[in-house]
Amino acid sequence: MATENPSLTPYHDSKSSSRKDAEGELELPAYQPPTKGFLSKLPVSCVPYAQLMRLDRPAGFYAFYMPYVIGIAYAAAASEIRLPVSLLLNRASIYIVGCVFLRGAACTWNDNIDQDFDRQVARCRLRPIARGAVSTLQGHIFTAAQTLVGGLLLLALPVECVFDAVPIALLFALYPFGKRFTYYPQLILGFPFAGAIIMASHSLYTNPFSSHNIIPTFCLVFANICWTMVYDTIYAHQDIEDDVKAGVKGMAVRFKDTTHLICSLLSVCVVGLMITTGILSQLGPAYFILSSGGTAASLGSMIVLVDLKTPSSCAWWFHWGFWFVGLSMLSGLLAEYAGRF
Repeated sequence: MATENPSLTPYHDSKSSSRKDAEGELELPAYQPPTKGFLSKLPVSCVPYAQLMRLDRPAGFYAFYMPYVIGIAYAAAASEIRLPVSLLLNRASIYIVGCVFLRGAACTWNDNIDQDFDRQVARCRLRPIARGAVSTLQGHIFTAAQTLVGGLLLLALPVECVFDAVPIALLFALYPFGKRFTYYPQLILGFPFAGAIIMASHSLYTNPFSSHNIIPTFCLVFANICWTMVYDTIYAHQDIEDDVKAGVKGMAVRFKDTTHLICSLLSVCVVGLMITTGILSQLGPAYFILSSGGTAASLGSMIVLVDLKTPSSCAWWFHWGFWFVGLSMLSGLLAEYAGRF
């Protein structure tokens, strides 16, 4: 899952010396406690749990949060009544806090389920559960605690959001198992991310399933699912050699020689679905220029310029490409909301 900062070998000191084992194999550096940054200020016992939540690695947080903001902007732009800015900001602030715990729970669960895989992948082998800093039971308890805290925030939202949250949580729980039985775990991952659009609409007292909204809403949802498949497949190319050896399935493994083609086709779907959303919702030129056009340019640049054989390039384009696409989607919707009234 795309939940980390663009770093090739997290949670270890790059200056640590490597050594060879008894068979002459080159060993990777051992874990070193953080000596700078946010984690270095925490009590030692808290560091593994902060690492499980990825509190020091904000890039993945945006993947969780951006669809909620897009959903808020979409509901505001498509609404027949003017939604006050204060309401939009209130919902955006609730989702900021909620996504910290949602992401933390999803990452902790993912690390627990994937701990045997993680020990075989260079970039993931020093995650807290994989390296033994947190036990399997402690990981499950921490997942439940974060889920509970995040769930309490639902009390500040309309009741419909509770019903939206249940499938979102269940699909995040299913995701790590998807790597075992399908080459399309990115498709599974796309659904809970894109479900944020439906939840955000409900939180603004807008019915995304009304006769007027249902088709454009689902077009935007599936555009976000396709977008998730694009960026997470590119992200997964960082670990493709280790994933093949460990038996981890995914689109990067399935389409390792045709990733550019697959991502291009998915990107065409993203843009086509966004254009359809704009037409059916009767959105204006700002949406088509900024959201549809900007998304097309951003995705095109990512696919043309990313070097899939270079992990640092995959990480860079995941991080910045996500911002380019996400802000493109968001900007047109916000411009439509600002200009409609």
